Amino acid sequence: MLEHVNKELVPMKAHYFLYNAGFFTINFIPEIESSAEVTFTCDRGISFIEVCSTKGFSPKITYDALNSITLYSNCQLSCNITNNTYNESCSKPNATQFCQLIRTNVIEGTTFNFTVGFNMYQNLPTGNCVNVRVLNMTFSESVVHAPACSFNLRTSCMASCRNNPIMNHLLEEVRNGRNVSQTSTYQFHLFLWAAIVSWVGMAVVVSIADAICCALLDFRILGDENRKDYGKQKMWGSIGFGIFGISAGYLIDVFSRGQSQKDYTCIFYIMLIAMILDIIVSFTIKKKNIEYSKGDPSVLWELLSVGKEGRVLVFGWWCIGAGMCTGVVWNFLFWYTEDIATHSEAAWIKTVQGLLTGVQCFLGELPFNFISGAVLRKLGHVNVMSFVLLIYAARFMAYSMVRNLWVFLPLEILHGPTLGLCWPTMVSYADKVAPSGMRATMQGFVGAVFEGVGVSAGSLLCGWLMNVYGGVVTFRIFSIGALIWLAIYWILQLLLQKAKASPIHQGHNHLASYATPDDAILLTMNQELQTY
Repeated sequence: MLEHVNKELVPMKAHYFLYNAGFFTINFIPEIESSAEVTFTCDRGISFIEVCSTKGFSPKITYDALNSITLYSNCQLSCNITNNTYNESCSKPNATQFCQLIRTNVIEGTTFNFTVGFNMYQNLPTGNCVNVRVLNMTFSESVVHAPACSFNLRTSCMASCRNNPIMNHLLEEVRNGRNVSQTSTYQFHLFLWAAIVSWVGMAVVVSIADAICCALLDFRILGDENRKDYGKQKMWGSIGFGIFGISAGYLIDVFSRGQSQKDYTCIFYIMLIAMILDIIVSFTIKKKNIEYSKGDPSVLWELLSVGKEGRVLVFGWWCIGAGMCTGVVWNFLFWYTEDIATHSEAAWIKTVQGLLTGVQCFLGELPFNFISGAVLRKLGHVNVMSFVLLIYAARFMAYSMVRNLWVFLPLEILHGPTLGLCWPTMVSYADKVAPSGMRATMQGFVGAVFEGVGVSAGSLLCGWLMNVYGGVVTFRIFSIGALIWLAIYWILQLLLQKAKASPIHQGHNHLASYATPDDAILLTMNQELQTY
């Protein structure tokens, strides 16, 4: 069996495996903490968190906060304790239990972190404030204390409430009332520029790697039709994605046991090791350089020549639609699962998300990457492209109807006929229409349309819709949108065939390629409209 393995393609497989293994951990990078300023008060055995907005809370948020049926929840507080506050509140012989815990090392600007537990249904409205009654307090020693106070204690705190949508909405309106935006924080800008650099690097790596892979298949394997076997190389990326996705999710939950927030440290070490190995493997890949003659036109001229073809423009339309759908899955599926997760599921949410990724890769992408070449030869690119958008529409509609997190596991099998077929179809078709010596440029162009336009536009639109309408409405909108996009794609294909559009140009162009008689027959077949 091993003697039939093409050894020259082994580094390419290893490249996809290691690159995706490292890249996937980006999915687990934590969000910017959504905290807001509140006031913690403790007096005569009763403690409250005063959540106040200068502009007042909206009627809906107030109603939800006062009529919540949530029995128990908690928030994390980071409170400022000054010398004056301590001396006034904690100098009495029968000082509060809170004072006993903080009586040492009190200096100006000292902050104390603790968790407060409360029942949402015990909230009390007071003007522009909602007072949340505290039931207990837990400090670093994990011992639960009753908030018993004999004297008044009042201090300013920063509060963050994970897995509590109502409290998060209250804190969000507090921030909005004080004109505090997360986009104005230094953390946001650091992450923004880090993401820009990361995606620029990824775009280069993916485009060049796809071009090299197609070149290796074309030069090293007999027959141009074997270019469709790109999926058999790409499936190794799915294997790496799945293995490290499952393990990273589980490790995050293991290292976060007993903590109020997830600890993501381990994934950065995983990414570092994987990327170093990826660089080493990439240096071993053998590439064949294309020979150019002085009479060849410039790359830009060739690209413009290809871009004027009707079928390439229609292909670009499909790439944008597929990119928008893919952007929704990449950037918002995990967000949506966290929104619908129950309290018991939230403790192991990263493990569940890792399992979702495992199903996506091993039961979805892997088999469809493997059979993508046969599917493309049987159905043709046009039918496969239509099938991808149709399955995306069904997938998004299913998301909007499911409330049980575990039902998402079988649904993720649909990742195969969507992204598992989408990417090999896109890469093989782009390689087919690329002029001689322009594989990398054409892959970069397609990547720019797919990710630069499609994924970006889909992510921007989905983020706005999620914030305004919530996940259920958003996924239904994208489901209907995928069907509309598919209908327009079909109309364009009908018009293209009716006009008998064909990429015929005068002078030198990518159709005017010299080849042996056998290869020339293959080139002619590849340019037939009916087979693409």
